[in-house]
Amino acid sequence: MTIELKFAIVVTAAMTALLILGMSVAAVPVPVTAQASLGNGGDPISFLESAKMHLRQATKDLKMGNSQAALAQLNMTHQGIISAERQLNASGFTCNNVSNEGYCVAP
Repeated sequence: MTIELKFAIVVTAAMTALLILGMSVAAVPVPVTAQASLGNGGDPISFLESAKMHLRQATKDLKMGNSQAALAQLNMTHQGIISAERQLNASGFTCNNVSNEGYCVAP
């Protein structure tokens, strides 16, 4: 296999994993009142929406054969997910999965 093909396979696998993670994270409802009380650090939902947008752009870039741009978009996707996770951790939310339904409880 050529290096380009190996890279495309790795990027596709990474994008698939991030997409699955994004869908599972998007399934966690966060009350609107809790979103507003997160302070000046930003809203985790906006970070996840940004990550989703970058993941879609990475897919487009990969389909067009622009692997460098796709990798840059994947890095921005990762940063968005990490930022949302930090916001949720810093806010004191307790998130659980009961009966296959995710939910978060404000402190």
